[in-house]
Amino acid sequence: MAEDHDAAARARRTEHLRFVSEIQRLCADSPEAHARLRRGLGKDVDQVAGMHEFIAHWLPERRHRERDRAYYTVAALIADQPRHVVRGRPADDAEPEPLTGPYGSSFGHTLAESVLNSPAQERPHRRDTTRRRLSLLVRQSPTGLHRYLPSATRLLRRYETEPDWAQLLNDLARWPWNAADIGSRWQQDYFRTLHRDEWSKNDKADATQAVPQPGSSAV
Repeated sequence: MAEDHDAAARARRTEHLRFVSEIQRLCADSPEAHARLRRGLGKDVDQVAGMHEFIAHWLPERRHRERDRAYYTVAALIADQPRHVVRGRPADDAEPEPLTGPYGSSFGHTLAESVLNSPAQERPHRRDTTRRRLSLLVRQSPTGLHRYLPSATRLLRRYETEPDWAQLLNDLARWPWNAADIGSRWQQDYFRTLHRDEWSKNDKADATQAVPQPGSSAV
């Protein structure tokens, strides 16, 4: 059963990576496509007629509003980057990444990376503001989450940090039914990433203390 679940998750991730790769290519190659996708930022599916040409073929014919909105939102968020940023991506990034597992990096992990990438003098303030922003995001309804994500992703770009778009797409599509689980994972990943060096150092210190030293009386 677990193997079947991982296989399904891996297949979804492969499809989501292909979608992200195509949207990035469109934004890099076509100013018109970039502009039309970008105009969908913060809008619902029935307000983005200019995006349908690029998104419709990725969606099953049987409509599902929340799943569909996840695709449109991620495409608009990718297009919210200036074209020179998208065009400046290394050529190797144009193809989907090799799969090492069925899941990618959560948005909480990415937020923590942006804190770690910020200048040292800004980091204490960034830790507090980012933690509050994350706390706000995980409490949102689907509509609220889609509304707050553009400002959050723009903040990430200030510190040259990019979300795992494929994983964000997966999480957005599942948010209406799994918000509590996904929100907990985002928060756990945030603190796990933020404190990884500190916790790793503590673990090594604890392990060293637990090993009897030569000449000690410990058995």
